[in-house]
Amino acid sequence: MSFLDSYFRYLNDAFVEHKYLLIFTILFGVFCWIGGYFLTDWIYTPAELVDYEYLSQETFYSFEDMMYIIINNCYINVKSYFWSIFLCAGPIYDMTFNIGMSGITSRATELACGDPFLFLKLTCLHGFFEDASTILNSFAGFLLFLFIIKFIKDFFKPSKHLANGSITNSLEINKKILYQSLAVFVLALAVMIFAGILEEYISVPFGNLIAYLF
Repeated sequence: MSFLDSYFRYLNDAFVEHKYLLIFTILFGVFCWIGGYFLTDWIYTPAELVDYEYLSQETFYSFEDMMYIIINNCYINVKSYFWSIFLCAGPIYDMTFNIGMSGITSRATELACGDPFLFLKLTCLHGFFEDASTILNSFAGFLLFLFIIKFIKDFFKPSKHLANGSITNSLEINKKILYQSLAVFVLALAVMIFAGILEEYISVPFGNLIAYLF
């Protein structure tokens, strides 16, 4: 079996075998967005929204800007993923802050201009992929934490202390979850890179066109 075949098999198995964890991750992301939206009225005053940044979207079509966006966002993904080993702190914080900020920004734009859909019009293209990447990355982090829990559990289980040693056997038993986690993590990075390209070169003119038409 080729590397790509193995990769897509682990990716598919991650979604199928852990579908309830995936559903939880998606629902938590939606909850964070809605929470951010309704918290905005207590965060901003009307005076602070006069020159709100999302009312004047622009792009410089710059490769350097694009790389800055991609590197910064991918760094957040990587940090969140590895921080998941600490009781899933990374994914929880990442979705609470980043997806919650999308909700805050949407409501703030609505308060500033009166159009409840302007933020979505201006960011719908790359924003969808950014939030999708955050959810996928968080799902990968939850799987990594699940692997750690199962690894520790089997490490101390007497029935798993076979000839190859506790660590080797525990790793062999649970390595599939680790591979699934890594497969989803790579997918999340790819989606985030794609979002960065859209944000710099396509999303703003496309969003302005949508805002103008609708």
